[in-house]
Amino acid sequence: MGIAAFTAARDSLLEAADDATLTGEAACSVVARAISRVARCDALALMSTDHETHLPAGGVVAGFEPAACVPFWDNELLDPDFNKFNDLARRVEPVASLSDATDGDVERSPRFQKLYSTFDGSDELRVAFMAGATCLAIGAFVRTDGDEYSPTEVRDVTALLKPSIVVLRRALHQPDSAATSVPAVLIIDRDGAMVSATSGAEAQLDDLRIDIDSEIPGTILIAASKARRRGVDRVTTRVRGRSGCWFRVHAAALDGGPDHVVVTIDRATASDLVPMLLSSYGLSNRETEIVLALCRGLGTKELASELGISSHTVRDHLKVVFAKADVNSRGELVARLFTEQVLDQFEEAVIQL
Repeated sequence: MGIAAFTAARDSLLEAADDATLTGEAACSVVARAISRVARCDALALMSTDHETHLPAGGVVAGFEPAACVPFWDNELLDPDFNKFNDLARRVEPVASLSDATDGDVERSPRFQKLYSTFDGSDELRVAFMAGATCLAIGAFVRTDGDEYSPTEVRDVTALLKPSIVVLRRALHQPDSAATSVPAVLIIDRDGAMVSATSGAEAQLDDLRIDIDSEIPGTILIAASKARRRGVDRVTTRVRGRSGCWFRVHAAALDGGPDHVVVTIDRATASDLVPMLLSSYGLSNRETEIVLALCRGLGTKELASELGISSHTVRDHLKVVFAKADVNSRGELVARLFTEQVLDQFEEAVIQL
């Protein structure tokens, strides 16, 4: 694509990183467009993920048929294959093409045989967007014109990871929409059709749908599909609507039912969101402990006593935390976590009262 395309892609990401209104879906769109500038594609999926379950939380999909959603994730969760997202997330450089992984024989991939061969796919580029050990999002970019992704394209996409992660993290930390919501319950059959739903469920589902979704959003179908598998039975994950509102999704297989799954969707609470926000900074377990203790109001000496470390070590950890979170003080860190996520929900609850 050349240096001009790379520069334009990088500049678009840097500009988006300063956009205080960017939602999760918009952030995924910005990142997808930037990567497509340096590594052309004919179909793509770029989805933010729940940091614990690694299931998709929302994003953008283009060029794929709606029916490909569940098989795509069935392959990711069940089939041995090349460039699985969980494997990419453990690599130093989490960007790889299917042609390179298969030594040019992409038909060796079950994913290619089941999905991409049906619409003349020729290669796939996969990306895991990592903040430390946390996967913020995943991307799959597919070509259908017979071309493979070149080492130069893989290198350029890798060079865009850092600004892409800044954009994705910035959107993750945007406050929830002030729109009200009520819990919704669905029953989904083995074919992914909705058997029944509670009143008001349609509003929740509509917020979660992306362009290629039909009756039930793909993020919900994937959670239901995983809950239906032998040995799983139930799944709890988080997803984000186009409004910016976060939801907690709980899917559980019915005992003795004909592969029916009950799905509950309700508004995510601060306790659901704060761990996600902390993990998005790439904090270590010890650093996370320190931040949570700070949020409880502990000082340096109290922190050192509680964690069994010296005050000097606490200060060293805090310097690293501040650098990762791009803040300058304890107050700024706590404000970023709680003013944006907890206070907004508290004010909304007061208004409703």
